[in-house]
Amino acid sequence: MELRFVPQEEIDRQLYDSCVHFATNGSIYGYHWFLNATAKDWDVLVEGDEWVSVMPLPRSKNWWGRQRLEQPGLIPELAVYSVRPLSPTRIQAFWDAIPAEFRGGELTVEPASVPAAPGRFKVHRAAGEALFLDQPYETLVAGFGPDYFNRLQLAEAAGLRPASSFKPERLADLWLETQGRSATNEWQYHAMQRIMYQVLHRSWGGTQAVQDATGELLAMVFIAYSHGRIFPLFRVESVQGRSVGAMTYLWDQLLRTHAGKNLKIKREDLW
Repeated sequence: MELRFVPQEEIDRQLYDSCVHFATNGSIYGYHWFLNATAKDWDVLVEGDEWVSVMPLPRSKNWWGRQRLEQPGLIPELAVYSVRPLSPTRIQAFWDAIPAEFRGGELTVEPASVPAAPGRFKVHRAAGEALFLDQPYETLVAGFGPDYFNRLQLAEAAGLRPASSFKPERLADLWLETQGRSATNEWQYHAMQRIMYQVLHRSWGGTQAVQDATGELLAMVFIAYSHGRIFPLFRVESVQGRSVGAMTYLWDQLLRTHAGKNLKIKREDLW
């Protein structure tokens, strides 16, 4: 297996994105534009001249100037993306091929990309259970706990209803308002908007929102569709929204409109 290290400035974006797109474990988080919006520096390990497998290596430097792997903000999981079988041998080969100048660090990756021997790195297995939506709505919610239905009753009593779509700035503004201003939140505020506009440019998703009887927005989610999966990239719920089950109502509307479709979402993303 021929693996080579490709620095950020030499990455062939077309070949790289093509691998992520057609990979058996592809994900929206792996595309170059998502990484560019969240990771200042990243390189890639590549298998083959046609880039049949790729492993993004987001990196940072510590106080002594030593490079280390670092999970980018807003990216919950990465992977060894491959159009070939994800055998343990292939996965281990990628982790073993990370250049020696990467002195340590940690990444969270999807389960199939976790190596048997992580060596000098801390490797975390991304958590989450897939909820397959190709079922009737009643079947999808049958296993949900009583709190889900109690919050739905609150939402119905409050007269909540779906809201029309809106620009990413509105979601980001409410998010920053609820989270408060800090250097980290200011960075995330702008990164969120860059990503949302990239998704809109590709017509891969948009906003979902809930409002009260007066038209005030109480909960918002920006979702993207990629690789047969729904990714709730960003969400925000106001204090008033939390008191009347606005986010639960939003997810329930999404389940009703997507039930029976060949899609999946992480069950944990619904809470």
